[in-house]
Amino acid sequence: MEELDRLAGIIGYAVIKAEDGSIEEVKGASSVPVGDLAAFFSSAAEVIRDSLSMGDIDYLSLCYGSYRLVVFPHGSKYLGIEVERETETKDIIERINAALAGEERPAEEAVEEKLAEEEKPEEEIEEKPEEEVKEVPEEEIPEAVEEKAEEVEEKVEEKVEEKIEEKPAEERKIELPRSISSKVKQINLLVDEFGGAEQKGHWFELLNQGLGILGGDIVPYIGVVGNELIFKDQPPEDKEDDFVQALRSIIDFLVKKAVEEMGSSQARAKVQAVIERMR
Repeated sequence: MEELDRLAGIIGYAVIKAEDGSIEEVKGASSVPVGDLAAFFSSAAEVIRDSLSMGDIDYLSLCYGSYRLVVFPHGSKYLGIEVERETETKDIIERINAALAGEERPAEEAVEEKLAEEEKPEEEIEEKPEEEVKEVPEEEIPEAVEEKAEEVEEKVEEKVEEKIEEKPAEERKIELPRSISSKVKQINLLVDEFGGAEQKGHWFELLNQGLGILGGDIVPYIGVVGNELIFKDQPPEDKEDDFVQALRSIIDFLVKKAVEEMGSSQARAKVQAVIERMR
């Protein structure tokens, strides 16, 4: 998406994977979380579209302050583009599509050039004398040093294990990837907006219902604690994409329930309120 960096009028932009709603790239000087807004807005729009059988989405336009966020599909992705509020939506979409079409044509040539550049340093490395990369024979390492290293390593491992066992799970610092934390934030804000002051219990019941149906592998790691959905344990790195997809399914589930219970107009207004709160 390098062409977007050079296109006049774009303040910031985000690239969202349509398949799972995860944020692929965010660039620019926007003062709002364009990636989170574009991911949430595209996901919510798909649910409303499917619930009301509205057909394909051409684009969505969200205005806030002096700015406009335009979200539209591009291949297997959604693009979220922040521009000035007065910018004509269809005009910016046409300009972007034209710029990206020009970017995609020479892609094959660019790859070939890149591969040619990367071949040069490989030749230089091969020509270096082997003496520069000298491996120390294992027999030259004093046995006493090896034994001491093994002893220290064992003590460190034991100490780490003791610390992990002694520290309660709720006190451990859990660092979530942005793709996961943004989805958790969206879910908590949706429950707060849909439930209001009197119906939060009902919406937490629906949230737990959604977790039970759609949570899958994420269920042992997540739960409602103190009227808030939180991660109780660190999610495995290799499960990030699966967890993002599960959370996105739960968001879709909640929005669909809102459309069923309060109608599309009120549900849309609640979703809009969540988008404003995520700024």
